[in-house]
Amino acid sequence: MIRFGSVFAAATLVLTSAAFAQTQNVPTGQGVCAAGYEKSSKDGIITGISAEDLKVVDTNSDGKVSKSEFDNACSKKLFKDQSAK
Repeated sequence: MIRFGSVFAAATLVLTSAAFAQTQNVPTGQGVCAAGYEKSSKDGIITGISAEDLKVVDTNSDGKVSKSEFDNACSKKLFKDQSAK
């Protein structure tokens, strides 16, 4: 019974550590990355970014920002609202 308790405690520690680590990458602030793709985009059009930012972020030049382009731009802090972070 003691062995079960030890295994349960260790598993709980590992699982809670993993859950806590996942929350570390959530962007903070008021910009488009903090809001997320679904809230910032309507049919691939991102509101609140400049034409200059759009040219940098829209890697395939289709005039829209896909989820992968958005995620890539946020991870590289390409949006001007992220430059101070």
